[in-house]
Amino acid sequence: MINDRQRPSMLLGIIFIGVLLLNGLYYMMPFEAVNPYEYLSGSNLSSYQVLDIFIGGAIVPLVALAIGYTIHEFKDYGIGNLAKITAFVLALGIVQTFFIFAFDFLPGLALMTLVALFFLRTGFAVTFISGMALFLFHLVANILVGFFANIGSPSDIIYTALQDVNNYTSVFTNSDYFAMIGLNIEIFSGNGASTLYTLVFTVLPWLLVGISLGQVGIARFARSNLLLNTLLFILLAGGGIAIKIIQVLTLGSYSGRLLAENFGGPVLALGYFVLLIQLTTMVPARILEIFRRMGRYALTLYILSNVIFMLIFYGIGMRLYGEVEITGMVWIALMLYIFLMVLATVMHRYQISSLENLFTNNSENGINK
Repeated sequence: MINDRQRPSMLLGIIFIGVLLLNGLYYMMPFEAVNPYEYLSGSNLSSYQVLDIFIGGAIVPLVALAIGYTIHEFKDYGIGNLAKITAFVLALGIVQTFFIFAFDFLPGLALMTLVALFFLRTGFAVTFISGMALFLFHLVANILVGFFANIGSPSDIIYTALQDVNNYTSVFTNSDYFAMIGLNIEIFSGNGASTLYTLVFTVLPWLLVGISLGQVGIARFARSNLLLNTLLFILLAGGGIAIKIIQVLTLGSYSGRLLAENFGGPVLALGYFVLLIQLTTMVPARILEIFRRMGRYALTLYILSNVIFMLIFYGIGMRLYGEVEITGMVWIALMLYIFLMVLATVMHRYQISSLENLFTNNSENGINK
């Protein structure tokens, strides 16, 4: 039987594949600067549409839910110690953003986790209501207002930023590593206030909801209410996918993308989270052990995955930036996931040191035991 301390690692290990797929989109092309419905075509566009329905706008909230759930499960480790770990991850994330991956969500996730730690001492009602209040405010004030203001108007079109596309392509396909670092820093430091505002309403709410689900005992609920939990998953996942399809039907319009990514994505993420919790209560621990090992080394494997992606796609490596189609990227991400899964098993078998050893231990009271 899986215990509460093992479950977070298993969740992170399973979610890792979604993170690889999301990051892969940014590594393979100037995803941040393009409208995929304008930039892609044919079967490549069709592949993107299918992939986007299942991961677009859902992966970051899903990771936030899992991290919120994790810090709740380890709250007895001490808020001060958890804050030190989170600060270390934040610093590491910023360094990685400068030297490897400009579009990394890790620094923003760590920064919002520092805020979420203050809610570990509150009850379920305060934490859940705070999270949902942030989300609902964002939904009404930012999403629905923008949706109704732009739908059907001449401004309801997302144009590819050709200047940024050319800039990203010239730098990331070049072997000049220092030029890449300069662009990474420029991207990271741009629009700081806007990025912080976005994080408060797109990441913090799901960290708080993840904490509250741990507080209310979602694993026990899933174990004793299989039918109700299954219906909840169907409702959330089905509703999220239905909203996500709006973006496909509107051919990537600004209003369609706004609603799909910011409303459909988080709803779908909640559905995924409910399903994963259910799996950890039903599937024998020995079957999920390989995912627990990946989650045990999640930070190390994540940094390594970005290094490998950089060497595959950027000019300092194989220079496949802009040359690979969506299906090719998916295969690369899947092969990388399998490689990291095997590596995690080897690291576990031979007790190989990792970044996690800087702030954890292997005693019965260790955070990753």
